[in-house]
Amino acid sequence: MKFSVTRSLPVILCLGFLTLTIGYPLLILFLQSLFPEFLGGKFHGFLDAYKAIGRTDGLGQLIWNSLTWAGAVTVVSWLFGIPCGYLLARTHLPGAQWARLSLLVPIMTPPYIAALSYILMLQPNGFIDQFLFSVPESVRSQFFSFWGVTLVMALSSFGYVALAVEATLSKIPNRLEHAGRLLGARRIEVLRYITIPLLIPAIINSGLLVFLESLSNFGVPAVLGTRANLPLLPAEIFYLVTTWPVDLALATSLSSLLCLFALFLLYGGRWVASLFQLGQTRPSPQTKVALSRGQATLAWCWFGGLFLLSALLPYAAMLLTSVVSHWNEGVPIFTLSYYLEILTPGKRGFSALATSLWLSLTAATICVIAGTYIAYVNSRTEGAIRHVMDGMAMLPRVIPKIVVAVALILAWNAIWVPLDIYNTVGMLLLAYVAIYITDALNYTNAQLGTLGVNLERAASLVGANKFQVFTQIVLPQLKPALIAAWITTFIVCMRELVASVLLLPPGTDTSATFIFNQFEQGDIGAAMAMATITIGLSTVVLIAFKKRTK
Repeated sequence: MKFSVTRSLPVILCLGFLTLTIGYPLLILFLQSLFPEFLGGKFHGFLDAYKAIGRTDGLGQLIWNSLTWAGAVTVVSWLFGIPCGYLLARTHLPGAQWARLSLLVPIMTPPYIAALSYILMLQPNGFIDQFLFSVPESVRSQFFSFWGVTLVMALSSFGYVALAVEATLSKIPNRLEHAGRLLGARRIEVLRYITIPLLIPAIINSGLLVFLESLSNFGVPAVLGTRANLPLLPAEIFYLVTTWPVDLALATSLSSLLCLFALFLLYGGRWVASLFQLGQTRPSPQTKVALSRGQATLAWCWFGGLFLLSALLPYAAMLLTSVVSHWNEGVPIFTLSYYLEILTPGKRGFSALATSLWLSLTAATICVIAGTYIAYVNSRTEGAIRHVMDGMAMLPRVIPKIVVAVALILAWNAIWVPLDIYNTVGMLLLAYVAIYITDALNYTNAQLGTLGVNLERAASLVGANKFQVFTQIVLPQLKPALIAAWITTFIVCMRELVASVLLLPPGTDTSATFIFNQFEQGDIGAAMAMATITIGLSTVVLIAFKKRTK
């Protein structure tokens, strides 16, 4: 069952939706970066904004900092994540399901909250000084430096690498490794010459994900990078847009540069990864290596140490801060006032939480509905238009979120836009949909790839129209993917920071902007109480949906 490109209303609707939410803003951003007065209807100063990058002191170093920092985060994530993935896929690790869960917790934790928690632990007179021992100044100075910022981001990202490595190894037959062992190769030689080469595509692809996520991350550079005297590109773009005097031309040129680099890196990385693809493999039984008691203990020390650093310590700092009003001669005085303040209707924290909830619920629902239909129409469309839709839909996954946010500001604040959407909460809803619709598309595309079209053709033959085929045949088969997509989108919208900071109208907060602003203003207890509530709500939603789908 195929959709006609020239006459199909579904194709036109899907292409129009993607153009309005993604294509149009990015086009305006690119034109504005080429012509600084484009929004005013003038085409003067071609490339002046790009020339300003070279003339502005410190920008070259800032760009270099961003690239090297993202690269360092990727390498450290590989060092943490590859052994985890290998242990899960190739060994009989006792309690493997708990080890896998330990990888998911830091993924669900917003990196900026982890950064805030580590600041609370390692700052002078922080929790480690108060409860454990006096942190050596050499250790403290290393944390508030390039490598400390790298470590915090890597602890939030290594789970992606571990899960990618595990998934890849689980699909690759290990008969080649067994053959190497039978021919006399040592375990380290098998690992070096057989296993790692097979893993190169997964290592590259997961590394690309971590690199792009780090390059575009705003929270960690804004919270910890500034304290470590490490200026990074996303934070600089934010300050150019929000600090007087606003330098929109320079902000758009840096955003476009970041966008182009991300696209180049993505497609270049995919090309390199394709060179190492194994090709089609026959299914074969997977045999796992039995671990001795000592080996299992070492493996769990590895997982436990990473879980301690990536989740337990940050969560402990977050929870403790949220229930301590002050310290009396080194003794914490506990209180629930921060939670009561946030949960009291009419208060600023309550309004921020309510705004985040309805925005996340609405955005997740729109993303799943629109994303599912776009993925379905795209999978049933032939011709070049299919590649156009597919490429446009994947852009938000690749392009840094701060770039998308700047593009939306330009596109919907232009003089020719008849809708007064800028400076409203609706603008933020549009941003959430534009940024996160790719998640719903990915889940649906993966599920559609496993479905045949025979049932759809049979329904068409007995008189069902395309809408009936979609709602009664396709949607029931996609239910697991849709639930996963909705949960994922809801969680990431609840923690979204950069688009919220840039696009929320004055006097309005989301949970993320409330945390960010309260921490910057010194009200740390309220910030950590909101962080605890936000993560708790996301966890409750996740558990509730998991139980209903069992």
